[in-house]
Amino acid sequence: MHSTFTNQIIFFMKLIRYVAFVAVAVMMAMTTACGSSDKALDLAVEEINKQLEGQKMPGIEKMSLSADEGYIVYNYVVDEDQADLSVMKESAAEQKAQVKAQVISAPAQQKFVQLVKLSDRGIKFSYKGNKSGDSYEIVFENDEL
Repeated sequence: MHSTFTNQIIFFMKLIRYVAFVAVAVMMAMTTACGSSDKALDLAVEEINKQLEGQKMPGIEKMSLSADEGYIVYNYVVDEDQADLSVMKESAAEQKAQVKAQVISAPAQQKFVQLVKLSDRGIKFSYKGNKSGDSYEIVFENDEL
């Protein structure tokens, strides 16, 4: 079950990567113009969230991107009728390796990762159950990007 769910997460990351690629190209130009990677990153996150509105993925009730002081956060509310959060949590190390290899290290994602690094942030993947409220995170610190 967790392998299929992990593959769905990878698919979603690839969707975000595609949307981010377009948004980041615009935001990188704005960074050069206004000199603020934080402002550009916030605008990129806003644009990505607009693109994610209405997107559905099996096992995920809600998905969004957010920015806080130290991280860009991929937020997932997991539909616990379709996915076992405890099984997902047990495979977090495997998920982190897959996300690193297939998403963060992907050539098409590099502009977005570069923008995250320039803002001196890391990336978090936050999973929260829609019923239990149980949660876990997969964290990539800035120096891991």
